Amino acid sequence: MRNWEFDVVFDSQRIFRSLLDAMANPGCIITLPDIRINNPAANMYPLLLLMTLLDHEVSFSVLDNGTPVTEHLKTNTGSKESKLENSDFILVYGGSSHGLIRRAMVGTLEYPDESATVIYDTDSIGDIDGDVLLELSGPGIADKRRIGTSGIEQTEIEDVFTIQDYPLGLDLIFSDNAGRIACIPRSTTMKVI
Repeated sequence: MRNWEFDVVFDSQRIFRSLLDAMANPGCIITLPDIRINNPAANMYPLLLLMTLLDHEVSFSVLDNGTPVTEHLKTNTGSKESKLENSDFILVYGGSSHGLIRRAMVGTLEYPDESATVIYDTDSIGDIDGDVLLELSGPGIADKRRIGTSGIEQTEIEDVFTIQDYPLGLDLIFSDNAGRIACIPRSTTMKVI
């Protein structure tokens, strides 16, 4: 285990490689490197992801965890907080945005890449006995893949469904307390089973 200080170059590269692997293999569970930081949240892994992804050119929004996390991200990334509908990255705590996710940027047909990436802080991922069981298909998946998650409400996933219309939609990252992540790019077809 290393020091409690985040190394912007070395640690960001390690986390980014894990994130790329997870995005290229939708629904596969990837364990993030063991990097410890002093953080204002119970689960440091969503913050590690955002400390890797954020910089002065993008904006973010934090739902349901208040000022300490927002201030930590602004101070440590140079990124700016924004309204949800203008945010490039959105961090959702507590399993639900309470319908607010429907206001997130989904891109346009001319610029579908101008959609938001949403990070959900979940209790656990991978367990097929979780609160929500998803079946995934599409690029990066040979046939179908199932992934379960605990700590996210089914209504939240249903809200995401209402705004997904490839190439428009949201890129999703589920992060749990054990440092595991699973990504669901907007090009992936998903359904609750």
